[in-house]
Amino acid sequence: MKLTRLRVAELRRFRAPFELAEIQAGLNIFTAANEAGKSTLVRAIRAAFFERHKSSSVDDLRPYDDSAAAPEVELDFEIAGVPYQLSKRFLKKMRCDLVVGSRRLEGVEAEDALAERLGFQFALKGASRGEHWGIPGLLWIEQGSAQAVRDAVVNAADHLRKALDESLGDVSASGGDEVVAQVRKWRDELLTGTGKPKAGFQKAVDDATALEARVAELREAVATYRGQVDQLKLLRDAHAADAAAQPWVAFRSQQATAQQALQAAEALTGERDALQEKLRQVTGLRELLAQRLTSAEQQQQGLATREAALVAAASKHEQAAALEAHAVLAETSATEGWRKAREALGLARQEDTRRVLVRQVSDARTRAVELASLLERATAENDRSISLKRDAAHLLIEAADLSALREQHAKLNELQIRQAAVATRLRIELDAGATIQLGSEAISGQAERLLVAPTMVTVPGVGRMHIAPGGSDLAELAQTQAQLQDEHGALLQRLGLASLADAEARDKTHAQRLADANAADKSRKLLAPKGLDALRADLDAAQARESEATSALAQLPPEPTQAALSLDAAEREHETARVAAEAAGQQLQAARQTLATAASQHDAAKQERDTLKVVLDDPKLQAELAAKRLELLEAGTRESVVKAEVDAIVARIAAARPDILKQDVDRFRRSAEEAENQHRARDRQIVQVETALAAAGAQGLEEELERVLSASHLAQRRAAELRRRAEALDLLLQKLDHRRQALTRRLQAPLQKHLDRYLQLLFPSGRLAVDDNLVPGALTRPGPRGPEAGDFETLSFGAREQMGVISRLAYADLLKEAGRPTLIILDDVLVHSDEQRLAQMKRVLFDAAQRHQVLLFSCHPGRWRDMGVPVRSLEAEPS
Repeated sequence: MKLTRLRVAELRRFRAPFELAEIQAGLNIFTAANEAGKSTLVRAIRAAFFERHKSSSVDDLRPYDDSAAAPEVELDFEIAGVPYQLSKRFLKKMRCDLVVGSRRLEGVEAEDALAERLGFQFALKGASRGEHWGIPGLLWIEQGSAQAVRDAVVNAADHLRKALDESLGDVSASGGDEVVAQVRKWRDELLTGTGKPKAGFQKAVDDATALEARVAELREAVATYRGQVDQLKLLRDAHAADAAAQPWVAFRSQQATAQQALQAAEALTGERDALQEKLRQVTGLRELLAQRLTSAEQQQQGLATREAALVAAASKHEQAAALEAHAVLAETSATEGWRKAREALGLARQEDTRRVLVRQVSDARTRAVELASLLERATAENDRSISLKRDAAHLLIEAADLSALREQHAKLNELQIRQAAVATRLRIELDAGATIQLGSEAISGQAERLLVAPTMVTVPGVGRMHIAPGGSDLAELAQTQAQLQDEHGALLQRLGLASLADAEARDKTHAQRLADANAADKSRKLLAPKGLDALRADLDAAQARESEATSALAQLPPEPTQAALSLDAAEREHETARVAAEAAGQQLQAARQTLATAASQHDAAKQERDTLKVVLDDPKLQAELAAKRLELLEAGTRESVVKAEVDAIVARIAAARPDILKQDVDRFRRSAEEAENQHRARDRQIVQVETALAAAGAQGLEEELERVLSASHLAQRRAAELRRRAEALDLLLQKLDHRRQALTRRLQAPLQKHLDRYLQLLFPSGRLAVDDNLVPGALTRPGPRGPEAGDFETLSFGAREQMGVISRLAYADLLKEAGRPTLIILDDVLVHSDEQRLAQMKRVLFDAAQRHQVLLFSCHPGRWRDMGVPVRSLEAEPS
């Protein structure tokens, strides 16, 4: 199969018509950036073949946000030399036209003809899926699915066998296809492809299951009816026994007895609470008296403490006074030292300023001298540059005039040469003493002249000869020379020059004057980079600084008779004296604060001692304390008596256990209520069971059970018959399929041959096994320690992708040998291959392209430029 043209319109990103023409046999490489339409074109080819033109499940073909679009695909291709033209339109004005040679097919007929010819099928409902794509689904690799070989082979298995059987006559000559088809038909009437029951069989199974469930339900209902009869007898017996015994009456009596005992215990609790309150009051009075006496004893002890504190405060006050006196002397000495250090620092700063000003005067004077010298030299260079430029202006010859002089001089020389070439040459040899007159020139001896104009020769004593040079050119040259000499002379006269040599010399002098002027400018710029005005300003500034420094120096006091300290030393001594003075001041302040604190503490300690001593020496206080001691003894005796009474009544309450009595009251009350509730509930339950038994008796459950049980036996027998038939047909079909698979294994040899052909280009001495379903299996290849084998699914993603491409190429070779049409489409394959593997896979693809048409779509044009075919860019294709 050879695709020659593809045209799409209103399909995904191709809103306008787009055509891919002149598709060649063999390898075709199409490249474009992501989202540029590569996969869209692949989808268009798939839709043209796999989707019904009337399908409503191809909305993905529409351009985005264009619900009115009618996606259209046109394909031109050849199969076995016969031209085909397929045109399909989807969703709007749907149509399908197929031209095969001179025959025209339309609609479903055209689609079915293509499916039969290429080996695929259409979905019965909805969009086409992988299981429908058959042989094209095996050879047309979608983006990212090259490694998914197994599903593609399984989906194409029937079409592969049908196509390849034609090349293996004895394999298909058994005539077993009809038998297999008939058995499969009978089996499919009962079972689905996965072995599940179909409609009729499933209905028989469902009926048997439903009747069996109904039998179980009825049996349960009959058992429930019988159980309810027995339950009713038990309920009536228990109800009669409770009505006679009335157990709740005994529980109420027990509850009343427990309630009386609880009330007696609660009365003891009231007495206990009253005694405990009395005990609390007595104990509180005793503790209050004890606290008052303890406080008096603590006050007596506190007097001794106050005396000791007063002595300590007096000692601290004396020490603080001594420290304050010492700090005053130290602060006075440090302040005097700081004053002297300030005076020394002032003198040092004055002398440092004097030294700075002296240095500034010297630096400014030196700088002014330097700047004055620079200004003088720069001014001289500037004047020299001005003079040279003025001279150069006087010597200037315009370039056009100088060029004209040179051109005129060259032409005059040229005319002289031409005149010499055509002039009459006159060679003269006269005897000694003889003379002749040539024009106005007297000649004697030997001479040679070129005559360019008519000339008269006078020979004394002989006569005259008129010589006219021949040729019209000579006169014309003479006329041109005369005219040019006039122009040349006029230009020299205007320029004030005698000749071209003078002009050249004057021009050189002009250039030299300009060069000297430029050199003077450069020298002036070196001496005064910012200009003469800036240099004068710098000189004025330097002179001003000298004047200012001299004035400031004159205003300083006279130099001291004794040498002053250096500024650094004076600053260090001043800082040391300042820190010492501040520290002495702080120490004096701290000493005065300490003295004030010590005085305050001494006064407070004396006042506290005197106040407490007055209180303790009061006679009324002593009498009061004696009375309190007697009251404390009486309170202790009363507390012991009340405490004994409380202990006795607490023991009586503990023996009565009021908490247990509360539990007894609650337990007997709840027991009586429960007994009454059970009696009433049992009465209601008896009524309910009697009603249920009456309803069940009216339904005839046992008769219904017999009827349903008979129907269930019949349904079970029918379901068993259908199950045995289905299992027998399924087993027979399996055996026939096994036989068929045994014959199919003979297809493995040619497939293995083609696999080995490609695999040797990737893994020399490697082998990719093929299983019974013609699916690639284990890969065996050389390794560092001998042959290595690994299952297909255990290979890396890149290796599985490479094996997937190789396998599909081998299937294509096998189909081509069987005379089936092949077209290979590769959408962005081998993107996970390294450079070495990719180079080997290129050899594989190039070899396959010698036998098949290959359409390769990629977003990496640089990776495919070495394939020996044009790399066509979709962006560059004409619309």
